[in-house]
Amino acid sequence: MSLQTVRNVVLLFSNPSWSGGHSVPSTILRNITALSSQIAYSEDLLGNITTLSTTSVSTANGVVQGLLYVPDLPINDSCEELAATYIPPNVTRQINLPTTNYNLIALAPWINASCTQSFLASARLDPLRAMLVYRPDDDSSQPPDVDDEAWDLGDLGAWKISNRYPVYAIPGASGNEMMRQLSLYSGDLSEVPFSDQIITAYSPNPADYVRVWTELTVVTISKTLPLWAFILIILGVIVAVIGGTSLLMHFVQSRRRAALRRRVMRGEVNLEGLGIKRLTVPTKHIKTFPLFTYNYDPPVPSPTTGNFPQGKGRRSSEVSCTPVSLRNDARNEKIDSAMDYQPACLICLEDFESKRTIIRELPCGHIYHPECIDEFLGQLSSLCPSCKSSMLPPGYCPKITNSMVRREFGTRRLRSRGGAVIHVDVERGRQGLSSWSSNMKKHIWRVSSPKPDDAVDLQVVSLQEQPRAGRPSTVGTTRDRMQDLIVPVDETNSDDGRPPWKRTALKVFPGFR
Repeated sequence: MSLQTVRNVVLLFSNPSWSGGHSVPSTILRNITALSSQIAYSEDLLGNITTLSTTSVSTANGVVQGLLYVPDLPINDSCEELAATYIPPNVTRQINLPTTNYNLIALAPWINASCTQSFLASARLDPLRAMLVYRPDDDSSQPPDVDDEAWDLGDLGAWKISNRYPVYAIPGASGNEMMRQLSLYSGDLSEVPFSDQIITAYSPNPADYVRVWTELTVVTISKTLPLWAFILIILGVIVAVIGGTSLLMHFVQSRRRAALRRRVMRGEVNLEGLGIKRLTVPTKHIKTFPLFTYNYDPPVPSPTTGNFPQGKGRRSSEVSCTPVSLRNDARNEKIDSAMDYQPACLICLEDFESKRTIIRELPCGHIYHPECIDEFLGQLSSLCPSCKSSMLPPGYCPKITNSMVRREFGTRRLRSRGGAVIHVDVERGRQGLSSWSSNMKKHIWRVSSPKPDDAVDLQVVSLQEQPRAGRPSTVGTTRDRMQDLIVPVDETNSDDGRPPWKRTALKVFPGFR
């Protein structure tokens, strides 16, 4: 319990008497300060009080009160002479108080460790409720804190728990004034200040007492937190857990986005091929794909053996001023193996005319009309219409979102469990095309009729009638054909297709699904 205020007033007490063979105890007759403040001492000390110990503070209404006095030092005590410097000789002692067993409040100067120990030991013999101490100076500021070395008595603080009463420190100026007032209100009724006015106003018995009464207002400092503090702590913990979890999940998702971005840039992941994100190829990059003049010489059977010669099925020349003789042999071999027989554009289904049609070759080896493939790659899809290889520039990567990370992670989990997952890239597209062209060449050579027109017609029919996995082929305009050739991308699984509350939750906790 902490002391908040000290209030001193002057009371008129009756003298104990005998009546009918019985002692009539002293009673409080008047509160002179409350009735006539101009003829009695009063003092209110608000704040500037330090609580040194709280031993045995028991109060129901927060008020500790009693008669103010100065404890007597033992006879021949070494501090008696030193204390006389700060304590007037006629100060109120216990002998000057009414004999009735009133509660007492002690007042003593904190001179040194030895003298203070003597005052504390003397007060333990009296019916004390509290003790006020002060440093004998004129300082009106708050005394030092309880842990200050000024209150060290050399017993490691044992004095704080050995007493049966609490001890409070007041400013030195207030202590000196209280000590002076105790010296004025220690005698009989005729010796106190304003004795004539008191006698005239209240007509007391000459044997009555006029003494200083002290009230201490204490506040209980609960060791348990109030309910609102518990609520704030719980809310703080919840916010901290939610915030920490959100930050951790954002950090993890940022690392996953960075990892997926690196894999996409290295060509390990085809976002559109997996149905995760619709992409298009920049026009500038499309223009870097080479243009050629379609050149196909039908195989002529040998007049002696009847077999087709083992020559190249067709040749293509770049639309440029570069001579054919300067072409790289390795490039000719790649063109011959990857594009051995492509008589028609897969987008518009129109036949290529030998030595007249301009074609554009993709990195995977497939050829198309420039106007068809440019529109397809630039506006609809970044994948080759035939082998679904990615045509994006090396190192290109779109903005990676948490939705892409989740869907790509789900695809990898499905793949690890043995599920059917479509994965395409440039190298596999080239291998598939080479195998297809080799088989087609063998099929053409097995045709009974050696007519080249029949061979071309057969191939065109096979391309038109080849069914697409997942849905039937469509016959219509070129744009309809383009729509039929693109890889389906399920946009409904993206974050945009989720309810608003779920999108908000995913922004806070990006790792949840």
